[in-house]
Amino acid sequence: MPENNVISFVEYLKKKKGKFSIENNFIETLGEEIKNRPELLEWYGFQNTFHKHKLFLHKLFTDNQRREGINPNAGYFASFTNDQIAENILKVKDALGWLARDYILIDGDNCTFRNMARQIFGVEAKSIHDAWVMFQDVLLNSNKVLIIANISKSKIASGKASYARSIIKINDDAHLKGKKHNQS
Repeated sequence: MPENNVISFVEYLKKKKGKFSIENNFIETLGEEIKNRPELLEWYGFQNTFHKHKLFLHKLFTDNQRREGINPNAGYFASFTNDQIAENILKVKDALGWLARDYILIDGDNCTFRNMARQIFGVEAKSIHDAWVMFQDVLLNSNKVLIIANISKSKIASGKASYARSIIKINDDAHLKGKKHNQS
């Protein structure tokens, strides 16, 4: 049976040791307010349904900029159907527009890895190694966000999950190469 790691918000704040300060009265007042105003839960549900992509990406970008010397980590939305893929692409593009972030949409459907890299710069990669260099270049030397869709439907012969993890790892390991991004 998995361990129950859920803690109360008050306990969370105590563990943060002053990084966030909040009065205990606020938590009690908030609890009472929610009990007396159930429409707050409806409002939260509305925000979560329609703005979760904006909130997630804003939090991801904001948190990454707070950690000096560390390159931003990658975030992802899992999609299991064509409708979910289309919805996530639409909402991520909308969220990135709201955040004033440039992006490149890469559709891996029926593509080799080299074809996916071509979608970045419009130039065919001569080899798999060159394709990796193209991904690294945009991820390490620009503030562009890569939206990669349909990698599971690509023509990558084997190890599609490994390719996805390796793309994410480019950002995760960027600080080892002395790279760090500043939001601009």
